Amino acid sequence: MKTRKLTFTLALFLAMSVGLALVLSCGNSSSPSPTVRTGSATVTLSDPPTCKVPIGDFVSVWVTVTKVRAHISSTADANDGAWVDLADLTSNPMQIDLLNIGENTCALATLGSASGLPPGNYQQIRLHLLSNSPGNGVAVPSTNNCGDAGFNCVVLPGDIKQVLQLSSQDQTGIKIPPGRIAGGAISIEAGQTSDINIDFSACASVVRQGNGQFRLKPTLHAGEVSLSTDSISGRVIDNATGQPIPGATIFVFAEQPDANDATVDRVIMSRTADSTAGTFSFCPLPSGNYDIVVAAVSGAGVAYNATITFGVPTGTALADIPLEPETSAATSSAQMLGRVSTTAADGTAIGADIAMSAFQDATPSTMTTPMHVTIPLLPGSSNTFATETGGICDPTTACHDYVLYVPGSNPKVGTFTTSGTVYAGPATGDILYSVNAQAFVPGGQGTANCSPSTVTTSLNDAANPLAVTVGTPVTAETLAFTGCTTGF
Repeated sequence: MKTRKLTFTLALFLAMSVGLALVLSCGNSSSPSPTVRTGSATVTLSDPPTCKVPIGDFVSVWVTVTKVRAHISSTADANDGAWVDLADLTSNPMQIDLLNIGENTCALATLGSASGLPPGNYQQIRLHLLSNSPGNGVAVPSTNNCGDAGFNCVVLPGDIKQVLQLSSQDQTGIKIPPGRIAGGAISIEAGQTSDINIDFSACASVVRQGNGQFRLKPTLHAGEVSLSTDSISGRVIDNATGQPIPGATIFVFAEQPDANDATVDRVIMSRTADSTAGTFSFCPLPSGNYDIVVAAVSGAGVAYNATITFGVPTGTALADIPLEPETSAATSSAQMLGRVSTTAADGTAIGADIAMSAFQDATPSTMTTPMHVTIPLLPGSSNTFATETGGICDPTTACHDYVLYVPGSNPKVGTFTTSGTVYAGPATGDILYSVNAQAFVPGGQGTANCSPSTVTTSLNDAANPLAVTVGTPVTAETLAFTGCTTGF
């Protein structure tokens, strides 16, 4: 059998082997039937603990999975026909802590298997979760780690459990569209075994509301992977000492160009490097090239610049990636403050789930124009939140104020080569950032909202830069969304 791979990353990982049965007729009922070839699909899950205490707010993020389905059509509704089950756990739901995994471990849990899958290019995957209030006769986990907080929950320090509110993820499933599937589809062929990985980014999927509750805004990616070769690993070091940074919190992003804007690098998978050895591993990744972006804060609180390595192919063990500490006498990171507002097309206030990013410009040696690269946000940042009415907001808008902590220096930049990557910088001069917000339907399976659904401050426009200085907060322009369609 030919072996293929696929990725299911909160942050889910699916490793599947899939086979098909073809029944062929030669028009002669007395002819012997050909041998039927079938395969199997083993589904696994993974997610990096980048928001786990002490880096972030959560001790655990529990979700209860009941089913994984796939469809050839990218536009198929949840109730349409021709869905195939990749893993069916309805009779024995599996509850999984998305943060309970080592930084350098691929698989988090094995969800199940399937066989006899029809051949085709599957452009949509849906992951179903158990309702927090299941009906009579619905199977539930034998042990519920959420206690009285439903079957999907976040656990805060002090063993405080709060319900992770779902929208329709228990009924329609969390949709992974072609734009979040490597290559646009999962190809299943007769006589083939396929390994599928789904990445479930829990840390980008939990939205904190103003009332202290938490909602799920799922961020998932999928793709074809090789469990043995489709990985990128490396070690992060202090540029001056050549050694790992003592007690550091090190954020590592694997990025690729946005499907809707090739000048913007978006995070496909994230990791935290080992705090002692500085090592990290992305696995498994769909085959291709990735831009690896690293930033850190030392155990003493010193922020380190971002270092960007462009064009790293899967199957690469990178040489040491150097970081440089802030050159300012201050040891804190830089701060950017601002507000996000959301308004419906008729001018009334309406809420949305918001995901924040910070960009710095950098140019690969293979290009003449810069990429807007997503830089890791340092601890304390407002990564995700919900805009809400009242309080500080104008009566015609829903809003939320944010703060982003970022490295207060320009990045080191290199382009990968097999003979060794040469890094330049950090460049002198102004430290320029742009702030980006993406709007989503509240609880709507990560569905984009508003028109447009992404808003960015001036992309390092020389005439109107957003320049930062360590120790001095800078206020960005309000990121205003209009044409939003779904409120609370």
